[in-house]
Amino acid sequence: MTKERGGNSSKGVTDSLGIDSYFNPIFNIESKEKDFKEVISIADGEGIKITGVGGILSFSTYPITSEITEVRENGINALNKMVEAAATIGADTVLVIPGMMTADMDYLEGYKRAQDAIAKVAVNADKFDVQLAVENVWNNYLYSPLELNRFVDEIDNEKVGVYFDIANARIFGFPEQWIKTLGKRIKKLHVKDFRVSVGNITGFTNLLDGDVDYPAVMKALNDIGYGGELVVELIPPPKYCIEEYLSSAGRVLDVLTK
Repeated sequence: MTKERGGNSSKGVTDSLGIDSYFNPIFNIESKEKDFKEVISIADGEGIKITGVGGILSFSTYPITSEITEVRENGINALNKMVEAAATIGADTVLVIPGMMTADMDYLEGYKRAQDAIAKVAVNADKFDVQLAVENVWNNYLYSPLELNRFVDEIDNEKVGVYFDIANARIFGFPEQWIKTLGKRIKKLHVKDFRVSVGNITGFTNLLDGDVDYPAVMKALNDIGYGGELVVELIPPPKYCIEEYLSSAGRVLDVLTK
């Protein structure tokens, strides 16, 4: 076990991929408006429209579940930085990693600390007309759509919803059931696939190569009237031919959304 900056003896679930400590030199907690404008320039050059912002707040660097006030404040600052970035870039959503539970935490207290942190950031997000979307991640809590519903609803702010990761949910059940249960709370979606027989983070794979029933997922999305983006997430990111990977994923989504 290692001592994380978050103040808890635990490892983030992404440590095995070697990406939990990744540092983005353009987009980080110290970034300024000029850095965000550089992101816009890069995206415009590639013909890409950025609709969501994430990546500053990880599982374990500054978890908003932490019992350490300074750590939580750093997490709140990171979220506010993403709100600032979203407003500058023209994105409408900030992806929120809701911290992580560790063995030395009280579950309900950690749960409430995360809610309080998100509620504070939501006040700022509302000023910029940016929504906060809590992602279902492997962080030792919020492992049921009913609990995730409760977590979001108790914050009681229409700007707070869910960034539903379809494949992340597969190890705990059936994503199509989650979608119908979460309903209109879903603000954005991550799409990838997962092999249940692997059962750990290396089980994530290309679309349609895992155990997610994507036809059922698409039907569930239609049933709740979801009309937002389907964001392909590369976990783990391919080492080669990234453009070809994305192109293939795009073709799959074209077929699934017909």
